[in-house]
Amino acid sequence: MGGTYFDFSSFTSAIIYIHVYMETNPQLPVISIVGRPNVGKSSLFNRILGKRVAVVDDVAGVTRDRNYVKAAWNDVEFMLVDTGGLIPNLKEAIPEAIHEQVDIAVRESAVILFVVELGTGVTDLDQIIAQQLRRSFASKTILVVNKAESSKAVYEVPAYMQLGLGKPYPISALHGKGVGDLLDEALYCAQENVKDGGGDGVAQETDGLKVAVVGRPNAGKSSLVNKLLKQNRMIVDSKPGTTRDAIDSPLNYGDKKIVLIDTAGLRKKARVKKNDLEYYSNMRAIESIDRCDVCVLVIDVNVGIGVQDMRILRKIFDSRKGAVVVWNKWDIMAKDHKTFDNLVADVRNEYQELKNIPMISLSALTGQRVASLMDIVFEVRERMAINVGGADFENQIFNWVRAHPHPVTPGKEVRFLGAKQVNAPFPCFRFFITNPDQLGASYERFLSNKIYEKYGFSGCPVVLEFRPAGIKGRLAEDDNRDVAGRHSTTLTQTENPRRAAF
Repeated sequence: MGGTYFDFSSFTSAIIYIHVYMETNPQLPVISIVGRPNVGKSSLFNRILGKRVAVVDDVAGVTRDRNYVKAAWNDVEFMLVDTGGLIPNLKEAIPEAIHEQVDIAVRESAVILFVVELGTGVTDLDQIIAQQLRRSFASKTILVVNKAESSKAVYEVPAYMQLGLGKPYPISALHGKGVGDLLDEALYCAQENVKDGGGDGVAQETDGLKVAVVGRPNAGKSSLVNKLLKQNRMIVDSKPGTTRDAIDSPLNYGDKKIVLIDTAGLRKKARVKKNDLEYYSNMRAIESIDRCDVCVLVIDVNVGIGVQDMRILRKIFDSRKGAVVVWNKWDIMAKDHKTFDNLVADVRNEYQELKNIPMISLSALTGQRVASLMDIVFEVRERMAINVGGADFENQIFNWVRAHPHPVTPGKEVRFLGAKQVNAPFPCFRFFITNPDQLGASYERFLSNKIYEKYGFSGCPVVLEFRPAGIKGRLAEDDNRDVAGRHSTTLTQTENPRRAAF
């Protein structure tokens, strides 16, 4: 790198070296991808990961925040970082913030993959970026010439030597051509740089409780994540739609590990065109809900709760995830000592779905009560795993049913004959009853509210299943005995009994 490249006697010797080094150094080397806009950085990022993680579009400036994902090549793990395209116009706030994000990524990297585009030639912006890299980071920069799938590429690639960053590596991120050789070189150099630098350019694995921060555009999600991380990890701007990818960030909270997932603002589906960039950002945000443990729904208190917020909350519970509602921008709210209590009472009265959701007011800008949010999140996660005990639960059900029997259904009486908690990663309860098709929705809500009240499942998706009593119901139970090993949405698709999530 920087004019010096290694000639391995064999591919095997290089891999052996990397394996030996990784066994003595459990931290992950950081490899960052940088370059001007629209040269294929996110395409290379996705190609290395083997899946579409970063949003890719022909429009320049799609990637803005730096995106960290753990990757592996030939059983060697590393942390891969995608960055925003470096834009020459620094007059606007977002391009300036992109430069800041890229600068942070470059400084914490063991290897920098500087991506340029074949076919356009060496541009002025390429020269400017190369000059900056040569000045401080030449020893850890690899020059990557993307879009080199053409047979003519061999004649055009040498022209990029003028950037002064050593031998260019021609690749095609779209087709995967040359990416394997590039990773061999990058990993070898990463280990050399980490070893010589005394630990610089490494990152810890991002394991821990996964918390997705979701909500409508401009509610303050990225500001909240930045305040929790105590750094400008996410670009923040008053313009809606600043965040486009779902970004994972590790956070140590005392002795506990957390992965914060900042997401794009979710707008009403009818307002998002399918081929629009925002469509893919919305898809990333929805996927983040599916892969997290607890969701933090951020609401701008000055705008108030709306129909779209309730849709997001229902998506959270449909995915069987815990939920916490955050009323953000509390610092600019006109208030007295009763304002928060009145707000909570009013929204719970208007939206029954919020009756059992914990709420907190805070200011992501000033940090007011931000530290208390993670305590609430961990409380919700702990409640998700509560086991109420079989005999006690069944006795409670029979007491409630005797005190408030199911309404009479002519000719088809609904009788409760048994109940139990199902082994699942969320509070799930199975009832054996006669004529489950006759069970009224209001009675389901009655049972759900009783369970919330008795066992304190605040913030948890309490799921009720109703099966016919007798042999038919028991056979169905045997077919679905191991619920814990499957995601709850799979249960919805594969099981026949009626179920309700409240």
